[in-house]
Amino acid sequence: MDASSVPDIASKLFPNFWTWIVQICSTGILLIVFKKYLWRPMLAFFEKRADYIEKNINDSKDMREKAQVYLDEADKQARDAAKQYRTIIDQAKEDANKQKQAILDEANTQARNKLEQARSEIELERAQAQDRMKEDIVDIATQVAEKIMDKKMDEATNDAMVKNFVDEVVH
Repeated sequence: MDASSVPDIASKLFPNFWTWIVQICSTGILLIVFKKYLWRPMLAFFEKRADYIEKNINDSKDMREKAQVYLDEADKQARDAAKQYRTIIDQAKEDANKQKQAILDEANTQARNKLEQARSEIELERAQAQDRMKEDIVDIATQVAEKIMDKKMDEATNDAMVKNFVDEVVH
């Protein structure tokens, strides 16, 4: 094997000094350009982004707090509405019971009045029936007395005697 055909391993393992210097200088120049022209705008962009995210987080917290306040208020209103509903229902039941009692009282009063009226009518009819019965008895007694005596007295005297007799018998 020939020494010229063997690749130069040392040149491959160690870079050329001048290439190495140029690469370090170009990297330094790139860092300076990056820092001067890109670093501040990137920092400003990141700061704006951080502010935007922080603002969104704060807005979210505020909205959550407002939502909780609205939820608490809605819950309170629901409880108040339920309490009002129960009050209205209780009042309606009470009114219905009062109305029921008033109707029952009125019906009882009307029933008592009708019963009293019926009793009065029965008493009146009974009195009328007694009067008719007295008259009938007087007529019958007068006829019996006339037949028994075969003699006619005056009618007023007969009627008075028979009425006295009937009154004594009936009462």
